[in-house]
Amino acid sequence: MKKIIAIIAMLPLLFTACKTTKYTPDKLPVRQIVFGDGGGFTGIETSYTLLENGQLFKQVGVEGSMQGLKSIKSKDAKALFDKVNSLQLFKLDIEKPGNMYYFLRQVTDHLDSRVTWGAGDYMPPQGLVTVFKELRAIAKQQEAAGTKAAKSKGSTTNPNEKKEATVPVSTPKEENSGW
Repeated sequence: MKKIIAIIAMLPLLFTACKTTKYTPDKLPVRQIVFGDGGGFTGIETSYTLLENGQLFKQVGVEGSMQGLKSIKSKDAKALFDKVNSLQLFKLDIEKPGNMYYFLRQVTDHLDSRVTWGAGDYMPPQGLVTVFKELRAIAKQQEAAGTKAAKSKGSTTNPNEKKEATVPVSTPKEENSGW
């Protein structure tokens, strides 16, 4: 009987130990992957921030507020962190922006490394492009999933209630620069 009581008393500890920390845009951990694009006619930069626990944030413009997107699995996030780590951004000296530019940044406890490319006369390493495209595809997928979830929640509202008009935000299109 004492063993059963001891096990029952320990159950809350087990469930809280497995719980991952949820961060807010104003309280982010040091370790991050930040990626995105900018430039073009508007000159606005769109960035995505991925955390090791799978949380994903989006920011449009330097002064724009960060919004949380649908998270990915933490094991998938850790795999992406490993891929970015394998690129060794701190060894790359790539600062080749064009009218449209793309960037990948890795922030750790000791380093903050960023590479930027997009100039028409520069071809970035294939591994960098592959990881960037994978990150961006995941971000777009999670953004779309969050939009669908928000729309489905909105469909259960009062039909007589006025809905705010949504204005689509245009982001720079990917230029076909050969990569």
